[in-house]
Amino acid sequence: MARFSVLLDEVHNLRLASHSFAMLCLSASTLSDSGPNDARVVRQRLREISGLWARLRNAGDHILHGSDNHLIQIMSKAFTRQTEDSFRCFEDIGISICTQLLFDQRPETTELRELMRIVTEDLHQTIDGLLAAARHVGQIGDQSASRLASVDELTGLPNRRALYDHIQRYDAGHWPHSNVAVMQIDLDRLKIINDTMGHAAGDKALRHASAAMISADHPNMFVARTGGDEFVLLLFGDFVSDALKDIADQLIATISTPFIVEGKECYAGASVGIETGSFADGLPLDSYIRNADLALYTAKNDGRGKSRFFSPTLRTQIEKVEELQSDMREGLQKSEFRPYFQPQVEGRSGKIVGFESLARWHHPSRGVLTPFHFLSAAEDARLLDQLDQHLMVSTFTTLRTWIDQGLDVPQVSLNLTTSRLLDVDLVDTILFAASDAGVDPSKISVEILESAMIDNTSKRMIENIKNLSAAGIKVELDDFGTGHASISNLRHFRVDRIKIDRSFVKDVHLYSELARITSAMIGLVHSLRIDVLAEGIETPEERLVLNALGRDHIQGFGVAHPMPASDVPDWLQATQTTKKLPPRRRKNSAA
Repeated sequence: MARFSVLLDEVHNLRLASHSFAMLCLSASTLSDSGPNDARVVRQRLREISGLWARLRNAGDHILHGSDNHLIQIMSKAFTRQTEDSFRCFEDIGISICTQLLFDQRPETTELRELMRIVTEDLHQTIDGLLAAARHVGQIGDQSASRLASVDELTGLPNRRALYDHIQRYDAGHWPHSNVAVMQIDLDRLKIINDTMGHAAGDKALRHASAAMISADHPNMFVARTGGDEFVLLLFGDFVSDALKDIADQLIATISTPFIVEGKECYAGASVGIETGSFADGLPLDSYIRNADLALYTAKNDGRGKSRFFSPTLRTQIEKVEELQSDMREGLQKSEFRPYFQPQVEGRSGKIVGFESLARWHHPSRGVLTPFHFLSAAEDARLLDQLDQHLMVSTFTTLRTWIDQGLDVPQVSLNLTTSRLLDVDLVDTILFAASDAGVDPSKISVEILESAMIDNTSKRMIENIKNLSAAGIKVELDDFGTGHASISNLRHFRVDRIKIDRSFVKDVHLYSELARITSAMIGLVHSLRIDVLAEGIETPEERLVLNALGRDHIQGFGVAHPMPASDVPDWLQATQTTKKLPPRRRKNSAA
């Protein structure tokens, strides 16, 4: 490595500089007009040599900073008491000669002779010892560097380079066993942990996951960390599918166990893709790794925290996903993504209180698609932020149009992802888009998924939520009841409304236990002086029961389906002139 070469060069420079200093002193002593100017040159040269000596003596703080302690100790031990004494004698004579030159005196002959003796004998021998130590450090360091080049420094596992070195050796000779199982493992929540709790917590998650994989301890096993949150596990031997699934699921369970970061529980989670192969197939190991990666992609798309086997049909499915992602990029350029608006109304009067902006894709061949068909692909293709920005600008522009038409639209709400909530520029981005469209911030509401708050104590997120409220933007907690950590987090920031998840609304008129649970949730929220919206209302019966339980607002197909912006004026005209909902359908009800 470069630092070891620098160390050796510095020792050589010390020898050259000490010889040069001795010749400079001899030259100054023979000049008839030597004096203060010569003294300054000699003194400067001596300071440079003293600086070189100090850098070598404290190499651990300078040249070898960050190196292994063993290497630093080798260099430090080269500076013995005898070594220090010889250099101190050299410095003392050099200072004496400088002083004599400063007062227009010629250096004494005895001192010049002693200086030459020290440089050619004592100091020469001392520098030989330093050179030997520096060469030893370089040899060990190069060996360590070669080893480290194949080891992931954080986890101690082999890295991608080591994995493919092993693969080349296996493919060139014979596998440890005629059959192999390959597992691609990916941590599900590493980015969230890094973003919300810091990279030290993320590092702990990686070490926690590595320990789980090492603990699997199967014969002929090789595990490597191949990327930020990615690992590859090779298992050589005879395995039936059920056994491999058990191994993968046990890995997921172990990795998903909580670990403590600064006194708080944190969990990473994992997904696993599996592929099996045989040496007799004649295929390189890398081909099985690629197939396992495709299986991993499926496991993540199926909800994460799962294991999936590769099958030939997966390749076709993934090709379709990649085609969809390509269509999405083109669709964003052509403004095929548009906001649809679902009304939110008072439960009893039906008076409009706002609209939720929901993404719809006008696909040129597949028609209008809901986020169910493209959201996961957008996330994997890193298109979510671009999609969010496009829909936000379109929503604000539409709201401005309605206002100019004289329509009474109290507010529109936007959905924010966890990554957007962690964006340092979030508030400025929203305010700039609103200002550009001519929309007052008080007419904007942002919806935050309750799940985004689970295990999430990010100062950035909390600061963004507080700043949204300070800017006059309303904050709502969405899908309330599906998580477990939001109530405790409400003490950190203000929420204007909580949306009770659909699972507490569906068939509430049929199940008295569900009605009691929902009633308790509404009471809890009201005790915090926060409005409640019940989402997913589909039937008049559900609406009636929710009205009786005391919710404030409702939303769902029972009020209206999401509609394009062009349909909103007609809907408002049809429903808001009498401040009533569309007629209830008659149906016998148990409620």
